Amino acid sequence: MGRNLLIIACALALLPPQADAHVLLTREAAFAQVFGPRAQVVAHTVYLTPEQVTAVEQAAGAKLASARVVAYRGGLGDSLVGTAYLDTHPVRSQMETVMIVVTPQGKVGAVEVLAFNEPDDYLPPPRWLDRFDGRALSNDLKPGLAVPSLSGATLTARAVSSAVRRTLALHAALAALMPAPAGAQ
Repeated sequence: MGRNLLIIACALALLPPQADAHVLLTREAAFAQVFGPRAQVVAHTVYLTPEQVTAVEQAAGAKLASARVVAYRGGLGDSLVGTAYLDTHPVRSQMETVMIVVTPQGKVGAVEVLAFNEPDDYLPPPRWLDRFDGRALSNDLKPGLAVPSLSGATLTARAVSSAVRRTLALHAALAALMPAPAGAQ
């Protein structure tokens, strides 16, 4: 019996390490961080037509995971602070969820990693994510062009950049479909 346990322990030690699933920031904590603790956040679910999906994918240069989109509009009083979108996508072999906030002017207001299941070595640092702030949708919104490459985490940089382009294209397509915030003129 003892020998069998030793063999099992040795076999387990030879297995490659598995990435631990990390929730780095809850959705509610992320909303409070980017919109402010007193902001009201309202979710709007929109179902895109096949034509809208095609238009968004062409504008973003990246595929959508679903025609169902949830936009979280954060506001203080009658003022829209921004609209947040959650994008869950594969990086290398595991999934990551990022929240991208789009300002009322249609530019990136923030990018936050909420969950990251790859090894921590591939996690993008906050200062790299901050390089997206203020950016509008463009074809060069890619690592090595409008944002710097991320040494040692190339696949993460590509995945996050694609998510940002997807979100900006989605936001532009949804602008006419979502109701104006209360009190907006």
